[in-house]
Amino acid sequence: MIVVHKQEVATWLLMDYQAKFHVLQEKIRLFEQKYNQSWNEFEQQVKTSKKEDFSYWDDYIEWKAYIKMFEDIIYKIKEIKHGNFEVA
Repeated sequence: MIVVHKQEVATWLLMDYQAKFHVLQEKIRLFEQKYNQSWNEFEQQVKTSKKEDFSYWDDYIEWKAYIKMFEDIIYKIKEIKHGNFEVA
């Protein structure tokens, strides 16, 4: 029988989530660089624009998804660091 300690699982999970964190951070940075503005500025621009630009909307949807995933990863990292997880 193999015994895996909760702390080992926490370390593995933390490493995995930190890798995802950096990938998402880079994807968000590329959008910020492409449009030379933050997510909030871009979102406001897209939502208030009188002319519909489908390439902006495509980027809006993708960027919004990255923001949501990034927030989820930050939450998961925080929970793991505080030991708030279970191993089933």
